[in-house]
Amino acid sequence: MLRRQISDHWPRHLLLERVLFLLLALAFAVTATLQLFLADSMSVWWPIALAVLLAIAAVLCLYVAVRATDD
Repeated sequence: MLRRQISDHWPRHLLLERVLFLLLALAFAVTATLQLFLADSMSVWWPIALAVLLAIAAVLCLYVAVRATDD
């Protein structure tokens, strides 16, 4: 009985994890876009580097969200 309740809990946990990673990927992508607009208006290099790092983080979060399994 207890084993069945635990196994029923995993899909909900997995869905929550996927949604959180998707939201985190979206937040990173929006922030990277804002940093690119900032870099366009300034004459310094660091907003571009930050935007690239944020874009990489967004891609990694999206990858984790898509590849999440219930193993």
